[in-house]
Amino acid sequence: MSRDDRRTEHAMSRLLWAHKVALYLSRGDEPDTMDLADTLVMIGKKVLAPVLTDGRGHPLHEPAWAWYDSKNVRTGLWQIPEPIAPVLPASAIDQVEVVLCSALFVDRSGYRVGVGGGWYDRVLTYRARGVPVWAVVNNDEILDEVPREPWDEPVTAALTPSGLHLLGQ
Repeated sequence: MSRDDRRTEHAMSRLLWAHKVALYLSRGDEPDTMDLADTLVMIGKKVLAPVLTDGRGHPLHEPAWAWYDSKNVRTGLWQIPEPIAPVLPASAIDQVEVVLCSALFVDRSGYRVGVGGGWYDRVLTYRARGVPVWAVVNNDEILDEVPREPWDEPVTAALTPSGLHLLGQ
């Protein structure tokens, strides 16, 4: 079983309670989330995914979301898959019960080094109070400390091939 398969298996065992999940759609050598998104939708969950373009290749100036459907996906900015669906504002994240975000690294305090120029840091401020945020990383991408800025929003856990690791405790 691949590490992406193991990570998806751990995610599914932890997400059975959630009805709506915010989840980035992976590309290239990032930890895979496409199978997870498809599996969640297949069992009746709703998946909210980032939208970075207007559908004509032009970047959006503000974070946005759309509901994911595996049959309606396009390649967006930086080759990132995005749903082809009505675009929702950043505040749509307040509808979900858990957020899975991308990261290059995460530290044991819950701070992450991301890849999107602060996209998640801006959008996480709209989530409902108490909603957990999981950084999707590999085991060796959990570090003792990463650089952080005053605007960085911490995550509550790291989802890895070996399981869900609580952070900031």
